[in-house]
Amino acid sequence: MTGNTAIDFLDAAPAPRDEPRWRSQLRDRAWEHFSRHGLPTRRDENWKYTNLRAIDKGQFTTGSLPPGETSVAPIGADKLAVVSFVDGQVTQRQDAPGLSLRLSAELGDEDFGLGELVDFDTHPLAALNSAYFDDAVVIDVAAGQVFDQPLLLEYVSTARPAPVLTCPRVFIRMGANTQLTVVERFVGVDGAANLTNAVTEVELGTGARLDHYRLQELSDSDKGISLLRARQHADSRLVARSIDIGGRLVRNDVHATLSEPGASCRLSGFYLCLGRQHTDNHTRIDHDAADTNSDEVYHGVLGGRARGVFNGKVIVRQDSQRVNANQSNRNLLLSGTAEIDTKPELEIYADDVRCSHGATVGQLDDEALFYLRSRGIGERTARALLTFAFAEEVVRDIEVDAVRDYLEHQVALRLPDHERLEKLV
Repeated sequence: MTGNTAIDFLDAAPAPRDEPRWRSQLRDRAWEHFSRHGLPTRRDENWKYTNLRAIDKGQFTTGSLPPGETSVAPIGADKLAVVSFVDGQVTQRQDAPGLSLRLSAELGDEDFGLGELVDFDTHPLAALNSAYFDDAVVIDVAAGQVFDQPLLLEYVSTARPAPVLTCPRVFIRMGANTQLTVVERFVGVDGAANLTNAVTEVELGTGARLDHYRLQELSDSDKGISLLRARQHADSRLVARSIDIGGRLVRNDVHATLSEPGASCRLSGFYLCLGRQHTDNHTRIDHDAADTNSDEVYHGVLGGRARGVFNGKVIVRQDSQRVNANQSNRNLLLSGTAEIDTKPELEIYADDVRCSHGATVGQLDDEALFYLRSRGIGERTARALLTFAFAEEVVRDIEVDAVRDYLEHQVALRLPDHERLEKLV
């Protein structure tokens, strides 16, 4: 126990280490903040619909442990490079020619800016990550480099006698006119009941393009927290796609700042919540410069007694003229006991803008059901097909063929009456 009631869910405070100065300074600053504030509560407007009691009442091991036994279904894509972690420990590393991919322990005293983009007051769980992460993955893409194959970062959570806290950390810095695809995959084996708290920071130089995928396949007892924090310079483009099909309690934050003219971002997400799952997506797009564009599409399918949360905020700063921003959140309820709280927001302080937002909550379309049944398709099969088609509107946007094929199969496998889809999709 830590001796501090605000953080009693942790078995110990971060231990002093022989580490570079930048790391100890970040650790000390983060721990001072988190030990003082603890976990956010529902009194915080940003956490109004997500109760972290399941974490607060737990007891998580924070020290390094040998990797547990695991067997994870592979994604068949050709990969530029791979780094795999099991219970926070590196178990596989495959570097790529020309790509600077290092673990933070290899950097020595080099000050490369990790932590500069994250505000602990805005993102309190990032302080917990900053206090406890071990091997951050640091990716530097030199000006002009273009990589066609995806980089896979894989984090596996295994079943343990006591639940474990792991804190994946990634820093991606892309120079001018570069291109990279990064797939972050979070997997929990059956029986795992751990807490994964991940932070990814992204700095996009002029004309850079990053395609970022976050695939969340945690176990039904795992808890997952994630933050993607990006800062974009002139004419850069961020495409961030988030797929959630697992986890007992999940909270995702995506925060992008478009800081110079010509920057653009597209955020898309799909969340499947069944049983008593709870998934909360918070997004924030900050148009801090003129002539910037954003587009956002999130779809949710909820059944059983599951609960989903979507809060999407778009901010257009004063003097950020000629901004285009569109946001959409659509939700499909499969039961009368599933819930969704959706809150799209626009804060506009400029005049010459084109911004829109919308949210819908509903059931399967009766006319579409009637049409399928009139073609001889049974009701349960028709419902399964329409539900899959709703999910597919987001999943088909994935540009890496092997990742898209894998996720289509995994989504279909988890839907009610999935066996009726196996021969049809």
